[in-house]
Amino acid sequence: MRALVFLIALAAALSVAGTEALAHKMKLFATAEAAVVSGRVYFSPGGQALDAQVTATTPDGATVFVGRTDQQGAFHFEVLRRVDHRLTADGGDGHEASFTIKATELPASLPADPTSSSASVPPPTPSSDPPPAIAAVTAPAEPATADLAALIEQSVARQVRPLREQLDSYQEAVRWHDVLGGIGYIIGLAGLAYGFASRSSSRTRRSIVAGDKKAAQ
Repeated sequence: MRALVFLIALAAALSVAGTEALAHKMKLFATAEAAVVSGRVYFSPGGQALDAQVTATTPDGATVFVGRTDQQGAFHFEVLRRVDHRLTADGGDGHEASFTIKATELPASLPADPTSSSASVPPPTPSSDPPPAIAAVTAPAEPATADLAALIEQSVARQVRPLREQLDSYQEAVRWHDVLGGIGYIIGLAGLAYGFASRSSSRTRRSIVAGDKKAAQ
């Protein structure tokens, strides 16, 4: 009986702890579409994180964005470099979350080096030679493959983002069900142990009673 009470108390404690942990867990999800990073901050298993502070930093330690989520828990900002961007969210009361936008998710046209976009180009050296004659026929322009690739990347990102959000939410729901399933499993084992203990106790009592009757005869 004491073992049953202990197991039930343990299951109840785990249930409360698991529920509080899941209810207060803050999540951060973001995607990149062209040079714009957009995302949202929310609590698992549900609820948007309003007015949470979001900070974006680059590998060199530079802070490139500081803002707050709107009424839907959303935020967005434009990136200037093709590097990893680490996003952190602070909802107060110890609620924090993080997410990383990889450099590969950003357009290849963005500079990776912060000085590459502003680097000065040396002026051409004057020459005394006469300028070359301009060809009468110009070569046909090549297709803008870079622009086409950028459009494809934006389209794919736009289609994939809802799927990634659904997958992230589904993973949180699976964790919640796992916790509840584990608690039910513990309670089931407790009931099984109590059943075996009750049977053993009943048999012992019957044996004692039978022995007393024989002794009385």
